[in-house]
Amino acid sequence: MDINASDIYSFYQSKLGTLVKRNIRHQLYSHFNSINDSVVCGYGYTNPYLSFLNKQNKDLQISAMQPEFLDGNVKERYDFDHQIIHEYFLPLDPSSVDVVISTHLLEFVDKPQSSIEEIWRILKPNGLFLTIIPRRSGIWTRYDNNPFGFGRSYSIRQFKSLIQDFLVLDFRKSFLHFPPWDHYLNYKSHRTVEKIGDFFFPYMGGLMICVCKKIVYAKNTKKQKKIPIKSFVAT
Repeated sequence: MDINASDIYSFYQSKLGTLVKRNIRHQLYSHFNSINDSVVCGYGYTNPYLSFLNKQNKDLQISAMQPEFLDGNVKERYDFDHQIIHEYFLPLDPSSVDVVISTHLLEFVDKPQSSIEEIWRILKPNGLFLTIIPRRSGIWTRYDNNPFGFGRSYSIRQFKSLIQDFLVLDFRKSFLHFPPWDHYLNYKSHRTVEKIGDFFFPYMGGLMICVCKKIVYAKNTKKQKKIPIKSFVAT
């Protein structure tokens, strides 16, 4: 891989990374207003966001599953369960999780559909999958001074194609309209740029948040009347 957990951690400790972290936290937390007493699993590098959620809502049962390919020498303190796992296997029981949060995952794994299938396996019926992904034509994917400039990026059509056999897209939004520039003007004007971009160019942000739902359809148990084959045979 071109990037690991140490690189992502270092980015979030920078001034630019702090702005990104705040924006992502805001987007994620807006979907937790009505979620209480839930089992939440982070999949990817999700530590900055799970820590925030844990502080905001102590009723959540939080665990973090970090794929081994992202492993790096990061000395972080976790106030939740944290495990290094195989990228395509979550050590959790089927239908045991209410919410899965994914950041810095789908752009790096070789087989993203295998990760989606594993998310589907552990989610409860009507469970939610929240993911932050770089938008394919967004400006953040064009700079390598941030984690979103590495790996693959997604258009909304590509993401829908990725999840179509497992999940239903319930909500999506583009955000992060300010550029990835380490410049004092960017730090002073990022709130204004974000508001203008959100109002006039709502689909042109650098990142996307996608909220998906696991829908389990009821089986049709009604027995169909069998028609004898001889009825179709000419006499």
